[in-house]
Amino acid sequence: MAADAPGSERVAAELRRKLSVNPDDLIARHNLGVELRRLDRSQEALAEMERAIAGGLRAPETATMRAHLLADLGRYDEAVAAYRALLSAHPGMIDAHATVARLLPQIGRASEALDAYRAALAKAPEIGMLWVSALQAAKDLGDSSQLLAWADAAERRFGRDAMIAVYIAQALTKTDEDARARDILVAAVTADPAYAPARTTLAHVLIRLGDAAGAEAHALAATKLIPLDQSAWALLTVIWRLLGDAREHWLADYERLATIIDIAQPPGLAATLEALHLTTAHPADQSLRGGTQTRGNLFDRRIPEVRALADALQDGVASMLAALPRDPAHPFLGRNTGAIDFAGSWSVRLASAGFHISHIHAQGWLSSAFYVNLPLEVARGDSDAGALAFGVPDAALKLNLPPRRIVAPKKGRLVLFPSYLWHCTLPFESASPRLTVAFDALPVDKIAPAR
Repeated sequence: MAADAPGSERVAAELRRKLSVNPDDLIARHNLGVELRRLDRSQEALAEMERAIAGGLRAPETATMRAHLLADLGRYDEAVAAYRALLSAHPGMIDAHATVARLLPQIGRASEALDAYRAALAKAPEIGMLWVSALQAAKDLGDSSQLLAWADAAERRFGRDAMIAVYIAQALTKTDEDARARDILVAAVTADPAYAPARTTLAHVLIRLGDAAGAEAHALAATKLIPLDQSAWALLTVIWRLLGDAREHWLADYERLATIIDIAQPPGLAATLEALHLTTAHPADQSLRGGTQTRGNLFDRRIPEVRALADALQDGVASMLAALPRDPAHPFLGRNTGAIDFAGSWSVRLASAGFHISHIHAQGWLSSAFYVNLPLEVARGDSDAGALAFGVPDAALKLNLPPRRIVAPKKGRLVLFPSYLWHCTLPFESASPRLTVAFDALPVDKIAPAR
C-alpha cells in the first residue's frame, strides 16, 4: 500500500534478488506479486502471479490474488471467471466470495452476485464463516428473502445465537414485521446481553415502532459495549431528537462539528479520477445511487495527483482538529489527538438524478466530502440540488425529519464531520457528472519529535 511504499519497495527488491538466484521459488514469486500490488503496480503483479501458477503453484491464495489483480486492471469478466473457478475448487475462500459478490453489481450483473455463495453452501455447509459471509452479502445486496432463508438454515445447522438473530430481525424489518423482529431481538439480548449489534438493531427496531425511550436504553448499552462503533451514537442523535433531549445538541452540534475548509486541488485531478471510474453501476452495499465508486483504497494509489490531494486533505484535517474544543466525555471530541490515519478513501461520480441515501460510517471517526468537479446546475447554487444534508435519519427508521443543516457544494470545498452524523446528498439534474472524493479517518497518537 502507498503508506507502506518504502517497506514494500525494500521487500520487492529482496524478493527479486532471491528469484535471480532461484527463479523456481514459486512462493517468492507469489510474494513479489503481493508486494507489487501494494505498490500499485498491478500489471507487473499479475505477471508474477501468472508465472507462479504456470510454474505449478496451486495455492488458492495465488488464484485469489490473480482474480483481484484482473479486477484491479478493469478486466472484470475475466476476474469473475477466475473467482468462480477458484470458488468451485475451494468453496471456503471467504475473501474471494465477498469480493466477487461486491463486484458483480458494479458491472451490471447484480442478479449473479450470490450464485457462488449458493453453490458453496451446498458443497461445504460445515464452514461456519462461509455462512457469516453469505449472510452479510445478502444483507448488503438488500436480498431480504435470501437473507431470511439463509439465516433460518444457519439456525437449523448451528442453533440460534445473537448474530443469527440480528440477521433474521434485519430481514423481517424489510417486510415490516417489526413486532416479530423486536421479540426475536429481545430474546437475543436476554440470552447474550453483551452482544452489541443485537442492542443496536433492537434500538433501530424500537424507533420504527415508536418507542424512543426503549430504544435509548439499548443504544446507550451498545455505546458502552463498543464505544468506538458509530452505529449506536448515530441512533442516539435521532433518539434524543425525538425525545427533545438537549444531549442531541451536545452529541450532534451540526454547526460546530461539521467543518468547511476550501482547498486548492492539484491540477489534472478531475481527469485523473475520471480515468479510475471503470465500473458501470454503484456498489450495492454503499450509499450512492445513480453513479459509480472507485474500487479499493484511493489513497493507496501511487498517482501524483492523488497523493498530492491526500497530503492537502491531511493538512486540512489537521487545521480542523487543532481548532476543536476538548471534551473527554464526548465520543468524537474525546478521541481527538490532533492526528489521523486514513482508514478508507474513494471517489464517487454521480450522474444526473444521482444522490446518496442518508447514512453514517460505522467504522470511522472522522468522515468527509471533497468536491472535485460540479455540474453548472449545482455549482451556481441557486437551489439545494446536489447539496449535502445533515441530520436526516436513515429512511429505514420510518421517520420524516427535516435536515438540521444543509451545506452547499463548491469546487475545492472539503466538508469534515463526525462519522456518526447522518448525511445524504440531494438529487440534481444535469448532463454533467458530480465528482467527489471522500475518506474516513481514525485518530492516532502523535509521535513525539526526536530530541
